[in-house]
Amino acid sequence: MLQQRCFLLFLALLALLIAIPFLSETTHGRVIVGLCNIIMLVTAVAAVGRSRLSLAIAFSLAVPTLAFQLLMLQSGDSGYKALSWGCNAVLYTFTLGHLLHYVLRQDRITADKLYGAVAAYMLIAILWAFLYGVLQYFYPGAYALGGTVQALDMRELIYFSFSVLTTSGFGDITPVLIQSRFLVILEGVTGVMYVAILIARLTGVYPVVGTKP
Repeated sequence: MLQQRCFLLFLALLALLIAIPFLSETTHGRVIVGLCNIIMLVTAVAAVGRSRLSLAIAFSLAVPTLAFQLLMLQSGDSGYKALSWGCNAVLYTFTLGHLLHYVLRQDRITADKLYGAVAAYMLIAILWAFLYGVLQYFYPGAYALGGTVQALDMRELIYFSFSVLTTSGFGDITPVLIQSRFLVILEGVTGVMYVAILIARLTGVYPVVGTKP
């Protein structure tokens, strides 16, 4: 299992992205998605970090994340939603840091590390979606959907974040305020720098595995 840790994380992220558009329609579905998301992140830290301290920190971050999410679903208060998304962003940042330390560590290339690099790319996009959500709480009207300024839900924010990170930019969701525009710039730069650094790391640092001719 530990030899396939990043492959399993990649599959979990892929399954989560596939499930979100369908399960988020109901309250019970949102609870299931949120719970699976937290379990996935804590498990990823346990597999990649492999220390009691990292697991304890991840668990301590997961508890308020789940608590604020349940409060948000029960009350519908936007403040609890912002707190839940903010805690999710912190938990994703912590998980991403451990994953990048494992992927970029000087060692031989393995298929699991390559899956870890892809999983980290997906984590960056979802992390930024939570940041977009927190921003629109403090700056209402930060985004427009189809030319209409409105608050975006998490499904739309994840879609928008992936379009920014991959520089596809379909234009159906646009940043309106200067604060949201600069956050979009930061994600675009992060996506380009991540690919450049990853390629340089893989080609220039890791030794080539194989027999000499």
